Amino acid sequence: MIKKLPLLFILFAIISTPTWAQNIRGTVISAADGSPLPGVSVVIKGTTTGTATDTKGEFSINASPQSSLIFSFIGFTNQDVKVGNSTVLNVVLEEDVAVLNEVVVTALGISKEQRAIGYATSTIEAEEITRTASPNFASALYGKAPGVVINATPGGATSGVNINIRGFASITGNTQPLIVLDGVPIRSGEFRNTNYWGDQRIRGNGLLDINPADIENVSVLKGASAAALYGSEAVNGVLLITTKSGKGKKGLGVDFSTSFTHDQIAYLPRYQNVRGPGYPLTLANANQDENLFITYADGSRGLINTSVNFGPKFDGQPVRAWTGEMVPYSAANSSYADLFQNANSSNVNLSVSKSTDNANIRFSYTRQDNQMISKFSKNAKNIANLNSSFNIGKKSKTDIMVNYINQNTHNRPYKIDRMINNFSGMMDRFEQASWYDQYYQTSLGYKFRTGTQASATPDENITYNGFRGDIADYVWRLYKHNTDELSNRVIASITENFKITNDLSIRARIATDFTSEDIQTEIATEVPLVIGNSGSFGANQNRFTNLYGDVLLTYEKTINDAFSVSALGGYIARKQENKYMSTSTNGGLATENYFDLSSSTNQANASFSRELLINDAWIGTVNLDYNGYLFAEGTIRKDRYSTMNPNNNEFYYPSVNTGFVISDVIKMPSYVSYAKLRASYGVVGNYPGVYAANVAYSQATLGVQQIGGKPVLYTTIPSNFGNEAIRPEQKHEVEFGLETKFLRNRVGFDFSYYNAKIVDQILPLDIAASTGARSILTNIGTLRNQGLELAINAVPIKSNNLNWDLTLNLSKNTNKVEKLANNSTELLHADYDGNAAQLRSVVGRPMGDIYVHPILTNDAGKQVVGPNGLYQLDANEWIVAGNAMPKLVGGLLNNFSYKNFQLNVVTDFNFGGSIMPTGINWMISRGLLEESTKFMDAASGGLSYYVNADGKGVQTSAGAGPAGEPVYNDGMLMDGVTATGEPNTNVISQAVYYNNTYNWGGPQYSSSRYELYVTKNNYIKMRELSLGYNLPASIARKLGSNNINFSVFGRNLFFLYRSIKDLDAEQTTSSTRWYENINNAGNNPSFRSMGAMLRASF
Repeated sequence: MIKKLPLLFILFAIISTPTWAQNIRGTVISAADGSPLPGVSVVIKGTTTGTATDTKGEFSINASPQSSLIFSFIGFTNQDVKVGNSTVLNVVLEEDVAVLNEVVVTALGISKEQRAIGYATSTIEAEEITRTASPNFASALYGKAPGVVINATPGGATSGVNINIRGFASITGNTQPLIVLDGVPIRSGEFRNTNYWGDQRIRGNGLLDINPADIENVSVLKGASAAALYGSEAVNGVLLITTKSGKGKKGLGVDFSTSFTHDQIAYLPRYQNVRGPGYPLTLANANQDENLFITYADGSRGLINTSVNFGPKFDGQPVRAWTGEMVPYSAANSSYADLFQNANSSNVNLSVSKSTDNANIRFSYTRQDNQMISKFSKNAKNIANLNSSFNIGKKSKTDIMVNYINQNTHNRPYKIDRMINNFSGMMDRFEQASWYDQYYQTSLGYKFRTGTQASATPDENITYNGFRGDIADYVWRLYKHNTDELSNRVIASITENFKITNDLSIRARIATDFTSEDIQTEIATEVPLVIGNSGSFGANQNRFTNLYGDVLLTYEKTINDAFSVSALGGYIARKQENKYMSTSTNGGLATENYFDLSSSTNQANASFSRELLINDAWIGTVNLDYNGYLFAEGTIRKDRYSTMNPNNNEFYYPSVNTGFVISDVIKMPSYVSYAKLRASYGVVGNYPGVYAANVAYSQATLGVQQIGGKPVLYTTIPSNFGNEAIRPEQKHEVEFGLETKFLRNRVGFDFSYYNAKIVDQILPLDIAASTGARSILTNIGTLRNQGLELAINAVPIKSNNLNWDLTLNLSKNTNKVEKLANNSTELLHADYDGNAAQLRSVVGRPMGDIYVHPILTNDAGKQVVGPNGLYQLDANEWIVAGNAMPKLVGGLLNNFSYKNFQLNVVTDFNFGGSIMPTGINWMISRGLLEESTKFMDAASGGLSYYVNADGKGVQTSAGAGPAGEPVYNDGMLMDGVTATGEPNTNVISQAVYYNNTYNWGGPQYSSSRYELYVTKNNYIKMRELSLGYNLPASIARKLGSNNINFSVFGRNLFFLYRSIKDLDAEQTTSSTRWYENINNAGNNPSFRSMGAMLRASF
């Protein structure tokens, strides 16, 4: 019997095969036109077993009668089909209405079908914002929307982010978009980290407070028509942020996420490690020996006291360091980057949501602990978000949103301006950064002292060559200047929706954005009281109050089966009030390191200022819909703004747009799934800043001038006049677009062309000093931006296990200055380094031409070499070396999934647009970078030469000059002619060349060639990389979870290509004003971030 068991088992298997699995065949077609659907995914429910339909829409799969098959395809609703006893299953898939009628958020928080709007919008979903744990939402937008350019100031979670939409709409003013959170315009503000002597800390802007974990999506309103209902605040576009609300999923839901991020400095200059401080005799005589060393009085070997590094090659032999110790003369492989720290940050979010038929609620709590790369800089946030909606009866709906941000910041990052833009602060290739951590203070805790400075510990004064006081001062500030900022911000709104009749409804909203900010600064005592009073204490209290309200009445009517109309009218008002109060000690601390106003040596300082801005508007819209394929909208906003003259303070902002879904009217080829044309025109504006247009006197007092008399009051006029006749800037923009989808929505194109004319640019106009002022605010400019935007979405691979989604965003903006006041041909934004370079906006050209002095040429067009062997600059001529406006920007997003794995790759790119990072080039003049080692010897291409009695370098192949002169092998010969037209034969040291060519100053000061500093900012960067894994559902359920995902990620990882090699160009992002981001690399170095994230849903 036992021997027969295998045979019986085989027989049983054969008989029962139809019960276990049977071959199912069939065809899948579209319900719309009956055409077969290739590539439809067919999966046995609850498994990963599946197949896909072929080009004829046919499929074949083995499945048991008890199983179900899931049919899914992009653009169609999924179908769950029971197998049963059928062996043939023919399935008809319906088009997904949710895909065809995609809803987007538009102005004033009004949701509309994508097909119905006549202007370009972009929407970035939550997953794209949170995938790599960016501490703020703006830094997660790189490359993810055409026409949107992001630049972040390096530093960390508290450093500002610059957002620009469709080019710059102002020649000298604010270019940041309006930020609207759940329908409420919020405080975002500008940052301007350009005044090192006024404020050494790197500042941020208000958008950094918005928690990425609470965002559902971000919609970008780019054009004037899209943003016209925001009128005077929308010239730079609008970002509409919608927060998560708990809608969609019935019942109770819990979501948890936690992430850890590690930051490391990246993209440093390419330092040389061949030679250290010093220079050859051909550059200057410092009594150095033939090996370029000096000798101290005690006979020890030392280095020249200089900031340049054309000195002796490293030999590993003992040399006297500025610390006083004898150490090996070797490359330290150190730089200013070693004064920073690796930073670790964490983020934990827990949200609870509940949804029923009549209400939904979501509460979220987030804790962020952000360390920054600047030593001792850290930021902690507690963020709570409540979003609730509930129905009171059948006609009333109430929405409540409360967003609370409690924030503590200890020591915002310090700028490194003195170590980048200052010769005496550049760390040489020999010294160690750790030395400054040791010597920044004396043994008694006072600030370092040098030379013969008075000190309580004179034996500790630093006296040897090489010490950099600016670096030590930076380190002293890190340790001894402490600032703590506590802020509490509440953004809240309550919205009531009431349906008056079936056709008529009303919405009323009241909202606030309030911030309380308290700051304390403690600066330690620098010297003993017997030497003088030093140190300080200060306290600031700032209050920002933004009150917003609107009332909107909406009428919707279906006229007949083909035609419907809707109209909206309403009133909007906003009041913004800011108050600033500060107190500080005066003249130093009377008691060492006692941080209190009572410790002020002199009477304490105190100041108070305030700003008030009021804006209100009447708005109206009319929308027409014909047969669901032809749409038209008209809007109007009548604006009043308190920064304008009350007698000239009413301005209108109209817009019209239309959309035509041609694929619903005209029979298209089978491969065309959807096609729509759109067109729009709109006007938006921009007003002068608070009090900028005022013409007012300032009052002061001379005090009591005689016994028994009263104080004598006097008034002064400001140095910058306002203008009561000023008009708002206005942008008039026309836009055309085409949206198409192909191959059953697997490929989509969204193309836009826009042409915007910004008139009445508000600029300060220089006037004669005899008027009593230096400038007057004037409408003096016309600017034009026109460009192309293209978004390509594709699904190259769609199968059971492997999927690939691709998005390519491209935008090209052409900017031109069309007019300036008084028939001026150009506007000077900045003169750099004593007339060495200038930033200008010239009529007929894009804003931001960078002008430099060219090399002087003679009548024959040959370059002239001066008596010093260097090219002679033409002090009377200027040439355009570059332009600051980028030419092509965009991003490429690739999302891959294979079974339970996900790989997400974001690259962004920029082509065109030049910067001039002067400090990095000055490092070449100091001999710090690899560039400065070229031609340093014969092996590096240097020429052999001797210096004759006239001080001229003469090329030679001999071992010595004719009079026994020493021969050098670091020569360079400039290709050109002398002033008399003879060929140049004067060979110079490469140290002379680099030290002078990359130096500071215009032709009257130096031979610096600033055209070499101007470089196109072309790059392709790996901006984000994320690899995730979903735990199998069966395991997740055993752990009590619906879904568990673990991922590792990186941000700002590396360049695939870049034209600027010695820094990340974002290091020059100092401000929200474009013209302040050209040349200053003195913020913090850029860094790359790597981390891990765990997410779970219950």
